[in-house]
Formats: sequence, C-alpha cells, structure tokens
Amino acid sequence: MAAESNVRAEGRGRSVVQSRAIEKREQLLLGAAAVFDEVGYSAASLSLIEQRSGVSRGAMYFQFTTKREIADAVIDEQHRASSRLTEAAAATGAGPIEQLVMMSHGLARQILDDPLVRGGIRLTMELAFDDSPVHPYLGWITVMADLLRQGQSEGVIDAEVDADAAARVLVASYTGTQVVSHVLEARKDLPRRVDDLLRIFLTGIMTPRGRDERERILGARA
Repeated sequence: MAAESNVRAEGRGRSVVQSRAIEKREQLLLGAAAVFDEVGYSAASLSLIEQRSGVSRGAMYFQFTTKREIADAVIDEQHRASSRLTEAAAATGAGPIEQLVMMSHGLARQILDDPLVRGGIRLTMELAFDDSPVHPYLGWITVMADLLRQGQSEGVIDAEVDADAAARVLVASYTGTQVVSHVLEARKDLPRRVDDLLRIFLTGIMTPRGRDERERILGARA
C-alpha cells in the first residue's frame, strides 16, 4: 500500500510539474509575441522577452535555447490558432465560398484581438528573407484553393479559374491588405479593407450565379 501511495504521489508530482511547464511556456510565448509585434524580430532581445513575459531567464532556457527558437514557436502557435478558423467555418455547414469569407474575417479579428497572432504574422513577414517558415502561407493557400475548387463544383466560381493560382493571389493580397491597414490606420479599418478585398477578388472570379449570391456570401460570418 505504501508503495502504491508513493507511485500515486510521484505521478501527481510529475503532473503538477508538467502543468506548470505548460503554463510557463504559454506565458513566455504570449510575452514574446507581444514584443515581436511591437519591435520586430531584430530589435527583440531575450531581456525584453523576459521582462514582458514575467518568465525568468532560467525558465526561458528550460524551454528554448535561442531567440529564433522562441520566434519559431510563436509562428507555430499563430498558425495553429489561425487553422482553428478552418474548423470553425466548416462546422457551420456553410458553402465553400462562405467559409472562405468567414475565415478571412476571422483572421482579421484574430489580428485585431490576439497579440500572439499579430506577433506570429509579423515574424513570418519579417523573416521572409531569412529562411522564413513557409508552412503558414502554404497551409492557408492549400485551404483556400480547396474551397475555390469546391466553389467551382457548386457553380459559383468560374470553372476556368486556376484555383491554386487564385489562392496564391488571395493570400498575397490579404497579407498586403493587413500591412497597409496597419501602416495607414493602425488596423482600425482592417475588417472594412478585408471586405473590400473579398468583394473585388470574388467578383472577378464568380459565375453569374455566384454574383447573384454575392452579397449573401460576403455577409457570411462564423
């Protein structure tokens, strides 16, 4: 009995340690993301991240060994957060182009509300010329291309449109839209600019049937 009690106690102890490590990691990444968002990768120092996150240097090195490892983890977390938009849109049972609209506006909300998403997006762009991770872009392009192909099957997107090329144009345009919104309006107008982008983009590739349903589709929200 004593041995069993010791085993249970050790198990609880490990669980507490693991839980605290996870909490520290989340705390660290949130603080790091805020620093990356505000000053960028080059100007972000481990001291700034330590100060902003409230995580000690020792605890930081327990999780990561370099600033780049922290940055990559922030990008991964941002990608996971944005990927959940796909699940949320699909769960509505809406049509594919409505889901595309939902995801686009959902990402805009994340950019406005979530410093981790903002930090991850800035890092992805800032590191673009320095061995930047490509999976955030490729993942979003793949999802958008699949939705556009489904839209073609349903007769709302022109069958002659190259879905893969159109998806790349959309993701590139979205990236530029949020950057310009940040520069000119501190992103206060981002939802409206995303709506402008989707209206122009979709109108150009929709069938007559799709254009008849355009306003309903553009009004879709998850």
